[in-house]
Amino acid sequence: MSRISPLNPADHGSLRFDRTVVGPAQRIVQIGLSEIALAATDMPIVFAKDANTGKFNLIALVGLVEPANLFVQDRRFHATYCPRALQLTGFRLDAGGVAGLAVDESDPAIGSVGDPLFQDGNPTPLATGIAGALEHLVADIGAARALVDDYAAHRLIRPLHLVLRSDDGEDHVIDGLYTIGSEALMHLPDDIVVRLHRAGALASAALITASLTQVERLCQLSPRGGRRLAIARLAHDDGLAAF
Repeated sequence: MSRISPLNPADHGSLRFDRTVVGPAQRIVQIGLSEIALAATDMPIVFAKDANTGKFNLIALVGLVEPANLFVQDRRFHATYCPRALQLTGFRLDAGGVAGLAVDESDPAIGSVGDPLFQDGNPTPLATGIAGALEHLVADIGAARALVDDYAAHRLIRPLHLVLRSDDGEDHVIDGLYTIGSEALMHLPDDIVVRLHRAGALASAALITASLTQVERLCQLSPRGGRRLAIARLAHDDGLAAF
């Protein structure tokens, strides 16, 4: 259970942050616009609807059937790139806390090992740096939302049909994921294509689409947690808009 409170030296003076530790218990992680090219080297990038707003978020898929991060082993993240949100799960922005932070003492990266958050009662450069990194992440996620909203406005987002088959023959349907519809993209008017190209949205769309090949990598990692998985179906529905 989370124990989040504004960062302060009285309660947290001895806390340390081990930046090499990542919690394993999640299957998706939200990413920012600048992370697309980096995350695509390791994991599929897709869209998922926000349960509160109904809008689409840009996410990296780090797990499949089980609610676990397949890149985490022995509390360490084993991939070329680790999304920023996974590195900072123990912190929140909070104007009432020292350095503008709140801390979650239950987070596996927070404890007695790692770099100190306070020294002689004052926040260390690490603490102030974490606040800056969170502010950057919030802005970057906002930029990603603007990109995805643009895709949605042009009806480019399509349901992703992902079915995995375990080695005992059982099928596992992964619901609630979306991607870019290639046919829909090809039928855009020329003026919109030019605008999306100049805004960098077409390059991002190409990376997002190409990253789906990383589903195979997740399948290769999955035997560590149980049954071996293989892709039975991986396709998007170009005939069905997502909204």
